[in-house]
Amino acid sequence: MDQLKGLLKSYEAWVAKNPDVVGDFETTAKWVSYFVAGRISNSNVLSELVYTLSNMLVFYNDRIIEKARGANENAVLRLQSGLCYRLKVTLTTLEYCEVFIEISARRLFGQTGKWLVIALIQVCKAAGRLFLLKHSTSDIITSPPIAAVNRRALSKQRKADAAAADSVPQSEHSITFKLKRSGRLIRKVEGAPPIQYRDFKLHVDNADAAKTQIPRELLQAEYLYIAKPLVHLAALGLFGQRSWKQYIIALSMDLYSVHLYRQHRHLMSKQQKLELSRRCINLLYFLVRSPFYDKYSKTRIERILGFVAQHVPIAKVVAGPLKEYVPQWQNTYFYLWST
Repeated sequence: MDQLKGLLKSYEAWVAKNPDVVGDFETTAKWVSYFVAGRISNSNVLSELVYTLSNMLVFYNDRIIEKARGANENAVLRLQSGLCYRLKVTLTTLEYCEVFIEISARRLFGQTGKWLVIALIQVCKAAGRLFLLKHSTSDIITSPPIAAVNRRALSKQRKADAAAADSVPQSEHSITFKLKRSGRLIRKVEGAPPIQYRDFKLHVDNADAAKTQIPRELLQAEYLYIAKPLVHLAALGLFGQRSWKQYIIALSMDLYSVHLYRQHRHLMSKQQKLELSRRCINLLYFLVRSPFYDKYSKTRIERILGFVAQHVPIAKVVAGPLKEYVPQWQNTYFYLWST
């Protein structure tokens, strides 16, 4: 057991020092899942398992990198509310694993078991999102709740910090110190700016800031977005999976939620605007969701991929298998409740 703990600590130290190398390995693991698809029996389960494990590895490595950095947004949230942070970790893990869980449930329990599992997952996610919206400092629920660390930006920041540190005289390196327990960086008295530039105002840390009041109009839009998966599942049960009614209900709820946000854009924070942009892009997924995909998109996508496979020599290596896998991927991934 001690040897295992030692190996784990060594791995964490290596990840913290080599985030770029770790990122290359994680990308390779994800590409393996794409190549596995369709090449062996039960490949959809195996490829989804590989993809899920690669996402979980990325998530675990991100936590190691953030812990090594000592100061970041998620660490602030963790200091402010341990319960909310743990709930975000749980929802993020569930979001990474939900497709594999659904496929496994279909294999083990059939279609009835699959839909029961899907309903249970979406109820848990909706309840968790409502709790976070009410009790955390987040004014909008992102997907996933804890975003992946931007490794490129982190690498550039580390290089810039190293260059800045090299340019600072050695005597100026001791103006701060780090608290052992929280890892917070504290400035020493001698590191204060000149007296003419001081404002003597009490500094308010983000970790201690209270939750800001979300405007009622934006809160209604977010409630609508959170409720959409449950409403859609109920519509599926009433009208069927290939019905236009359940498709239009889900699309209408998404469009109205976006409309409410855009109508009160002046009340939105920067985080809300970024997430709203992502949701607007995700509306394109409705082009490859049933029944729109079955009636309009399928033939056009197959025609384009077939043309590329026949007339573009290099691209046909990718376009050919992609044409075969698109129906399976559409049936597996493009759920209306996934966004």
